[in-house]
Amino acid sequence: MSIAELIKRRRLELKMTQTQLASNANLTPAAISQFESGTRKPSFNTLFSLADALKVTTDYLLGKRKQNYDDLLADPQVALMFKGLIELPERDKETMLEFYQFLKDKNEKNK
Repeated sequence: MSIAELIKRRRLELKMTQTQLASNANLTPAAISQFESGTRKPSFNTLFSLADALKVTTDYLLGKRKQNYDDLLADPQVALMFKGLIELPERDKETMLEFYQFLKDKNEKNK
């Protein structure tokens, strides 16, 4: 998959508009459109900004690998949550898993 396709796919997964992605990455909506259409390639620094805004690693955007645990941790909120989960007692981890399943089921019903 090309970098253009990966940027667009990830943006859509996050339910972001091109304008929102542009704002989060300190870019213009026109630049995002060009990246997604493949008429322009992001510079090295822009790639970092896009990765941060899309909450993935640069390796993911470059097509070096599929999303994985590192991409999950690229999202600051998720990283903070995971760090806290490690320190919880086992019973609390089970409760968090149940809550996660509840939220996942709720979101699937709303689709």
